[in-house]
Amino acid sequence: MRTADSDVTVPPAHPTHRLAAGALAVGVVGAGTALAVGAFRTRAAEPLPPTTRTLLTADLPLHLARRATYGLTPTLLADIVATGPSEWLEQQLDPGRVDDSVIDGLLAAYPLLTHDAAQLQRLLGDAADRRLAGEQLVEATLARQIWSKRQLFEVMVDFWSNHFNVTTPLGPTYATKPVEDATVIRRHALGRFEDLLLADAQSPAMLIHLGNADSRGDDPNENYGRELLELHTVGVDGGYTEDDVRDSALALTGWSVGQDGKFAFDPAGHYVGRVQVLSWSAPNDRAEDGQAVGADYLRYLARHEQTALHLSRKLAVRFVSDEPPAALVKRLAATFLAHDTQVVPWLRELFSSPEFAAATGQKVRRPLEDIVASVRALGIGPPKASDTSGIAALVGRAGGLGQAPLGAAPPTGYPDVAAAWLSSSSVLGRWNVHRLLTAGGFTGLVYPGPRALTRTAEPRTNGELVDQIAELLTGQRFRDEHRAALLEFLVTTEDAEYDEAALLGQLPDLTALVLDSPYHLLR
Repeated sequence: MRTADSDVTVPPAHPTHRLAAGALAVGVVGAGTALAVGAFRTRAAEPLPPTTRTLLTADLPLHLARRATYGLTPTLLADIVATGPSEWLEQQLDPGRVDDSVIDGLLAAYPLLTHDAAQLQRLLGDAADRRLAGEQLVEATLARQIWSKRQLFEVMVDFWSNHFNVTTPLGPTYATKPVEDATVIRRHALGRFEDLLLADAQSPAMLIHLGNADSRGDDPNENYGRELLELHTVGVDGGYTEDDVRDSALALTGWSVGQDGKFAFDPAGHYVGRVQVLSWSAPNDRAEDGQAVGADYLRYLARHEQTALHLSRKLAVRFVSDEPPAALVKRLAATFLAHDTQVVPWLRELFSSPEFAAATGQKVRRPLEDIVASVRALGIGPPKASDTSGIAALVGRAGGLGQAPLGAAPPTGYPDVAAAWLSSSSVLGRWNVHRLLTAGGFTGLVYPGPRALTRTAEPRTNGELVDQIAELLTGQRFRDEHRAALLEFLVTTEDAEYDEAALLGQLPDLTALVLDSPYHLLR
């Protein structure tokens, strides 16, 4: 068969594949009670009552692997256990301690990402496709999500990129978004939010994308001033008025972009006169002080109680559940403010919370995360820098499922709740990608081969084979009725002696079926 969005041929399913898939396509929640787990702390774990019904095993290292990374690899869980969850997390919170030489080598395939905006303007200004640097950034972003060892850093880069969304690739920001990724998002992803907000407000990519680069005088473009309040800081329920939105825009008039593609403040374009937003105000009586006025306003917003609550709820939605407990959000907000808007203490509070520990099975992978997690679970390696066509094909597949890296069209970014992504077409699209991955359908990537699925020890029985593949890809055994469905797919029994020659041809479809299951879908 051929998928709707590609001319890549997908191998036909085994006759019993649909039956087995139906048996496994149970509800994401509502099938087995999560075991009580302890909060993530350096001291002994404290017991917690069950909080949800889920298929997933409530194991803390496995839970960390699902939430603090883009998914299991053949060695990740063992690494977390061997290092200890606490030390592993501390290493991830200090990514400079984590060797990332594999990604460093692969990034040679994307040389435009090393250029500044002026250089990109010279190189691409008259090019037929000015979006080339943006396309390289999108591919590099996906590659980092899959193969970087600095997984929590990449998760937070995605979190902030989505929060300060600039659609990529896009013509108007062709020379500025690649620079923003390096100098704003990645530089501050684990730093202070106040610094990140100030850097983003002076990012030419953001200024161009939301129209502030042309906002001047007493007739401002209100797009950025509004989104700064509604999305970036206090949130839609932050208590501001339309008058606040206008003064938000006026306070930042003259914040523009120079001919060299860098931030430039233009006093001649700055509105002069008193401005007030919420409880912040400034006389703003000298045009030449407009940059200082804007910076003071941004610092006020960064430290606002409603900003702390808005960001903390968004963080809890990313790492805990689609409807996170209000008590957790309040504690996160208090930590955010008490620690000078620093991200690392904020994350420590999150990961040490009993709500995080008890949230097994309460998040669903979005389409892009599903693709990334599938590549990681299968142990597929990166291509050579000389041929990244496989990465480009994965980007195309993610786009076909509605979630290309950095590609959200609205300023809100991509939603991070299950209801936005679970449709029949989305499920079918995910399954097609799983089948392509297990059949070696993306050229250029390094596939480990079907025998790698049983590398720990050759199974003695077909039941052991099913368990090994399930544990390799999802970190746990399947429930008995779901194991039985997989064995039925193989047209065998649990106790039948494993015969590699007889089953080797079925392993790609069996593997795809495991990836199709809720055990893999749940984040």
